[in-house]
Amino acid sequence: MSHSSNFESEATVSCAVPRSGRTLQNFLSRLKPIVSDSGEIEAMQKILSEGKKKSTQDIEEAFSQLNQLPRNVPKCFSVFIDRKRTPRPFRLGFLSHEWEVNGISLRVEGEEPHNGSSLIKLDEVDFTLVGLDELLAMTQYYLRDPTHVTKWGMYNYQLIKPTSIRVAGSAELTRYNPVLGCEVQDMVGFFLISKPGGRGRSKIDFQTLSRYGRRVFVKGRYSGIVMAAYPGLQVEPVENVEDSVMDAEMGSVGIEIVQTGNTLRSKGLLLHGAPLFLSESLYVVDYDRYQSKPQLRELLETLNPLGYFDDRRIQHFARWYLALETNMRESWLDRPDVEELFCTRVDPERGLRPYRLKTRNWRPHDSYKREEAMMLADESREKLKRFYEQLKTPNSTEKKSHIQLELR
Repeated sequence: MSHSSNFESEATVSCAVPRSGRTLQNFLSRLKPIVSDSGEIEAMQKILSEGKKKSTQDIEEAFSQLNQLPRNVPKCFSVFIDRKRTPRPFRLGFLSHEWEVNGISLRVEGEEPHNGSSLIKLDEVDFTLVGLDELLAMTQYYLRDPTHVTKWGMYNYQLIKPTSIRVAGSAELTRYNPVLGCEVQDMVGFFLISKPGGRGRSKIDFQTLSRYGRRVFVKGRYSGIVMAAYPGLQVEPVENVEDSVMDAEMGSVGIEIVQTGNTLRSKGLLLHGAPLFLSESLYVVDYDRYQSKPQLRELLETLNPLGYFDDRRIQHFARWYLALETNMRESWLDRPDVEELFCTRVDPERGLRPYRLKTRNWRPHDSYKREEAMMLADESREKLKRFYEQLKTPNSTEKKSHIQLELR
């Protein structure tokens, strides 16, 4: 059973998601097995998949598209301004819909991606679907040291100012990757990229660029994150990092979100080293509401957020890394080992240690079972390395999507 509602009762769990895009599509796919009417989700996805190509500068045309939607499609859409694209066209996007999940009413609301954490701060939703990139852009103020939050598993540990914002875990959203021929999770890295060429240039890494005050192109919303991490950089906010690097002189540098590397490869750009941080779609929750609202706790249990060191996430990470490595090949310079990118030797000291939803404040303790947690982080690095090597075996007769992690 599903229905729309203009009133959120105490028993309704509210969730903010992006109005359009892959994350929304993947989240709707995740809902299919747990809601009673998956057919209506497929109808929604079809409309959403056509939204980008039907975007228009004519607002009347956009509303005409809305009014002409088939009658069998749920009334869950609206017209919005696509600010991620030039020149900010009008298009159809997701507004709101309500589903029943195991007897719990789940109200899903479309929002700007970076507004999710703000809605939790304002006590307006129970949880949201957001990446670490957007979370860092909007909530640096609450963190002890934002530069130490290079993976989402460190976020809760680094919170020092009063806030109910907490990362529950990974949403495990996947999509088909043609490079590996299987589903790969929506992981991304905030990488240095450059235009090949240029004489007498210094090494391209964050420390060297910061030391020499090099100009670096950065998408506007991420400027604060970069300047906080490396104040020596000459940050130039731009709308499109890849195009700005391409249009500048040889050797020019930018910092860009990279998932598959397809665009970089098509433009002949280079990828450098380890990213400033890793990101993926996360369930970010109002922790105060989680403690007081049993429906929210039950729903999260159904959604089953993955922990950073969960075995299934380790497998996802290996596939994502291998897909990016295979796609970029020698264009990924100074490529870190997979286990080092996953968790460096110093990361556990900065809070990258396992925690569960039963753990108080969803953060690792500095004394209770600390050594045990450190050992688990090391074991996870070894598991990841073994699984990655299995994936790389060229004569493997099993499909990469079916290779199982050897746990012992």
